[in-house]
Amino acid sequence: MIRSVAPFDLWGLRRKPRSQVVLYNELLLVQPHHPFWFALRCLLQGTGRERETMIYRDHGVCASAQARSNGDRPEQSIIYLSTQGANNPGSSSESRTPGDYDIWFRLLERLCIKAGHNYVQRLYTSVGNHQAEIREIFRQLGFQAYASHILLRWSGPSCEPGATPPPMRAQSRRDAWAIHKLYGTVTPPLVQQAEVHSSRTWMLPRSNRWSRRRSWGWVLGPDDDLRAYLRILSGPLSHVMTLLVHPGVREHVPDIVRFGLSHLRDARPVYLLLRDYHQDLLVSVQQPGFQPVGEQVLLVKNTVVPVRRPLELPALKAGIWDTQVPIPRISIPREDSQTYARTTRCHK
Repeated sequence: MIRSVAPFDLWGLRRKPRSQVVLYNELLLVQPHHPFWFALRCLLQGTGRERETMIYRDHGVCASAQARSNGDRPEQSIIYLSTQGANNPGSSSESRTPGDYDIWFRLLERLCIKAGHNYVQRLYTSVGNHQAEIREIFRQLGFQAYASHILLRWSGPSCEPGATPPPMRAQSRRDAWAIHKLYGTVTPPLVQQAEVHSSRTWMLPRSNRWSRRRSWGWVLGPDDDLRAYLRILSGPLSHVMTLLVHPGVREHVPDIVRFGLSHLRDARPVYLLLRDYHQDLLVSVQQPGFQPVGEQVLLVKNTVVPVRRPLELPALKAGIWDTQVPIPRISIPREDSQTYARTTRCHK
């Protein structure tokens, strides 16, 4: 049986799972994911477009799949899969119980259906290159790879003696459109169609003292023609840097990265996400001390498609194909604002 999370499922989610997969994205790199607390929030605040936890139960096996929204956009990211419980060796029910991958396929299939009912237009996830079985599950469910990125971790000095910092300034709200224009310049069209970004995507969130995440951004260049953009997302676990660089300023990439590192004062790990179509910057980001630690494939599934439907119109209905200009209406005397004097009295 597959359904949304119920109160009696919480106890099982507190136990250590038999197997689990955390589908890391930028958000999960900076803050931990707790399946129990996430499921409890689903119960208290409701499931739908904001968050979802699906539960599978059969023959003593319990599995879960969790997804969360990407801000205020009509999309979700699948972030967690797990299986709990095990059959006794030699049990007759063992042959009837599907494996973890089969269970996760059924869970994700139901999750996609419910996302469509909740008006979610796109589903995203990121799978490591070593997780071939997980990627095959998503492929059979209709997910398509649109890009990949290299995960790099910083392990060196943040600055060099005598290095000149680039003239970068803090991001402001008026820079959102210029950043989006830079994104359109350096990003392939197929990736832009998959991510469906707008200028609102690049606006920094308002500061919230109760939030455990913070974002900073810096730009390089004139207001209407930016040449580089650096963003840092910080959380309890780490800092994550993302970079947009115009091809004309690639030689300044090491200094731009060092500029961002100079604003980090704690000992939390620092990561940098570099897309595959920016691999020409790999050597440049390694100069400040970043080293590759993994690679992920980015997947997307569209739950809506454009549909053309014929429009039926009566062929002989008056006015549909009439292109003649209507004759102006002659006003009656009461509507005339001008009176005319008679030229003769013969008509009196």
